[in-house]
Amino acid sequence: MNIHHVFLIFVLLFIKNVASYNFLVISPVYGFSHMKSMAIIANQLADAGHQVTYFQPFVVELFKDHDLIKNPNIEIMNYFHDEEGKKNIPGHSVLSDAWTSYKYQSDVGQKIFAPRILHQSFQEMCRHMFEDEALHRQLKDKKFDVVLSETFDFCGLYLADYLEMPAIISVFTGNRLNAITNALGEPSFLHYLPSPSSSFNANMSLYDRFNNFWHKILSSSTFGELFDRQYADVYRLTNGKARHWKQILNDVTYHFSNSNPYLDFVIPTIAKVIPIGGYTMDYKQVPPVSKDLDTILNLRSSTVFISYGTMISAKYMPDEYKQSMIDFFKDNKNVTFLWKYEEPEEKFIKENIPDNVHLSTWFPQQSLLADKRVKLFITHGGLGSTMELAYSAKPAIVTPLFADQPSNAQMLERHGSVEVLSKHDIPNWKKQSDLLKTMLADKKYQEAATRLADILNNQPISPRELMLKHAENAARFGKIPSLTPFAKDMGFIEFYNIDLIIYSVSFTLFAIYVTIEIFGIVKNCCKTRKLKNE
Repeated sequence: MNIHHVFLIFVLLFIKNVASYNFLVISPVYGFSHMKSMAIIANQLADAGHQVTYFQPFVVELFKDHDLIKNPNIEIMNYFHDEEGKKNIPGHSVLSDAWTSYKYQSDVGQKIFAPRILHQSFQEMCRHMFEDEALHRQLKDKKFDVVLSETFDFCGLYLADYLEMPAIISVFTGNRLNAITNALGEPSFLHYLPSPSSSFNANMSLYDRFNNFWHKILSSSTFGELFDRQYADVYRLTNGKARHWKQILNDVTYHFSNSNPYLDFVIPTIAKVIPIGGYTMDYKQVPPVSKDLDTILNLRSSTVFISYGTMISAKYMPDEYKQSMIDFFKDNKNVTFLWKYEEPEEKFIKENIPDNVHLSTWFPQQSLLADKRVKLFITHGGLGSTMELAYSAKPAIVTPLFADQPSNAQMLERHGSVEVLSKHDIPNWKKQSDLLKTMLADKKYQEAATRLADILNNQPISPRELMLKHAENAARFGKIPSLTPFAKDMGFIEFYNIDLIIYSVSFTLFAIYVTIEIFGIVKNCCKTRKLKNE
């Protein structure tokens, strides 16, 4: 090796170090889909050559053995409850009644129950994080360029701001969160983003418009109340030094929204909100199914994959629902079903499940959706599953259970590749069976799914590139206040020009009055002159 080669290697290493940044990704262990989305951000940043620390506070003591972090260069910081917190770890069955309850799909119900349930789940871990001064020193000593943390549990963002990190990127791994739009400076989504129970077309009725308005008010205040509850906690823990969540969102460099403009509803937005939805998708690297699954997929001409996600376990279905699912399977003996079920050895299920159904606590979802032998997906409509079925060109029956799932179902339905089945229709096995038979027989669903996947897989700028470039930009420039519009701080009267309208109407009325008075005076003068002449 001569001196020129040594010099070239030195230059290349120097350039790499100059372009490398230090990122902290905060990912609370609570919902698996949220963890998966944050882990993929960490992996992609590390794959691009950056230094990444993955900090995961175990809000619930689940998924300890997950393998979501693929890049070996990522430093993983596992953070567990202290002794006080261990007494109050939220149970995994906290949403078990979501199969039958209307409250999880009702705006009023979510407003009443969601802030309390989620706050209780996050409260102890957040307290521990703010009381742990050793953790604070450890994080500050690492001199991160950027912190990425999710808004679903705002504690990570409170901590990053409290520790005065140079740049913060807020992330929402769901689709849209109405509560944060005003704080970020985004225009109102009213009527652009419909209520899940509204008709979405060019001729919305008075009821639909009222429903959209009602949905926006309540959905915004639901998470707003949760963040306010968390703020009250951290304000007390920091002796008043913590800033309000709206101030923090005002100052974030970017907000990563897990939405995709080619899939999502069309909405007005601003430059600091980056739509990275689809960054988790890379079907070129999805491995094939195992030999055992390959054998199962060859048993019949059609295979249907069923998964209702991780937040609400299928094992908590009422017996009536389980029996209906069994009758549904028996009515479709020519179809192989793969059902993600948390307790395959459950006595009722084991004794009654037909032989065309294969149960497992886990299936390789992306690999199955990429396999053409899987003809249809029955899903709860979580955003992770929504993205995966859309990118893989898979028709689906979407049965929303709670949270953003009804909106995700409605978003997909307008593309023509899915049908929505209410969770309250699960006991009606014949309705679900007839729908499945129709969708397997009608080619329009597969054609619509194929077109949507082609559009998503051929975007001019990939979501992954959007995420990487903006994360690097935040590391390079820190906060960018010029991306936040001043209009967000205007009052209701000023923003909607109500005072201008009042002034204009008043001036117009005054002008009309003056004109009438002048006309009257002129008319009287003319009459007086005419009488004098006579």
